[in-house]
Amino acid sequence: MTILLFLAVLGLLVIVHELGHFAAAKLARVHVLEFGIGMPPRVFGFTRGGTTYSLNLLPIGGFVRMLGEEDPTAPASFAGKSAWQRLVILGAGSAMNAVLPVILLTVVFMTPQPVPVTDVAVLSVAPGSPAEQAGVMPGDLVREADGRSIDNSSDLFIAINRRLGADTAWTVERRGRLVGLRIPEARVDPPEGQGAVGILLTDARLAVASVASGSTAARSGLFPGDLLLSVGGRRVLNEDSPQTALTAALEASPGEPLQVEVLRQGRIVTLELPPDEDALDGLAVNVYPEETRSMGPLTAFRASFVQIGEVLLLFRNEISRWIAGASSVQVAGPIGIAQITGDVAEAGISPLVLWTALLSINLAIINLIPFPALDGGRIAFVLVEIARGGRRLAPEKERFVHAAGFVMLIAAIVMISVNDIQRLFA
Repeated sequence: MTILLFLAVLGLLVIVHELGHFAAAKLARVHVLEFGIGMPPRVFGFTRGGTTYSLNLLPIGGFVRMLGEEDPTAPASFAGKSAWQRLVILGAGSAMNAVLPVILLTVVFMTPQPVPVTDVAVLSVAPGSPAEQAGVMPGDLVREADGRSIDNSSDLFIAINRRLGADTAWTVERRGRLVGLRIPEARVDPPEGQGAVGILLTDARLAVASVASGSTAARSGLFPGDLLLSVGGRRVLNEDSPQTALTAALEASPGEPLQVEVLRQGRIVTLELPPDEDALDGLAVNVYPEETRSMGPLTAFRASFVQIGEVLLLFRNEISRWIAGASSVQVAGPIGIAQITGDVAEAGISPLVLWTALLSINLAIINLIPFPALDGGRIAFVLVEIARGGRRLAPEKERFVHAAGFVMLIAAIVMISVNDIQRLFA
């Protein structure tokens, strides 16, 4: 199933990309010899209107083969078109991959989605961190960041990483009062285990509804209204989590008392439970319900651009982290991407569509890198031609460079795939 999903996602991205080249070539009156999905050897194909449409064995991309790609003398040839027409044809594939996420994200935002709405609680603040300098305290509930409502810890994570290297404005709830704070520069390269601003967070989704009189939970000091944060050092996020965490903690440290963290009137209180499977009997909790949200077509369309902008900003910030040595470069080939696709698909259709949109953005960017054999490499040759006043580089030299680049590209894919396989088995 994972393989089929991966092939479907990859096929969509490749078809959209190559349709961009195909449509631009047709508009420029360039004769297209072949529209291929995958790389040869060919599995099957058919010819219509002078163009062969083929499906090929190796699922690592696609191609649009045009007449006279290096011979400007052939009629209706690619090379016979102006430099600007060739640039449009070469860039059209990435342009289509940039348009696809707008369509996908608009559809997702228009579809009713369950959104976990929680109290985002600060568990601890690292000494000397930007959060401590700003006055963030354990027990604070983060309500807004840079004017945006924070519904869950993922929202805050994105808000922080969107502003790496810059200040952020937060609104926190502290013992029933709203407090505005200015978090100084979020760190690109923080000390290990601290994160960009130096806080440990949790989603506080469980409120104690009632505690049976005389029960172990009552004797341990749990009260109605407490927000459950952790049991035995394990965070609790749904109705079954407290008992599951209790059982896991007892298995890890049999016979030892268990600590329970709760948020009570704006303070984090640590209680102690006896090492007993029935320690939580008599405890009833309420779970914060998920909200179902959707957008109108125009709002969803605008939101898709905002989302893409945030993805690009997070991508830029991650590159900054690589340069600063704060994180290592993570590269995945076809096997790794297939595995991630299968994992994402288990979360539902919407996450899979969002993942497809992210892959499409990545494909658009990667294809514009000026590396031989990629669209960006071919665009670079056209730009050199323009800079030389229209004088082209020798076709045989360009052919050699792209052939060498293609070999290097295949070798890189093989090496990354081997690493993916090793990681998969590990």
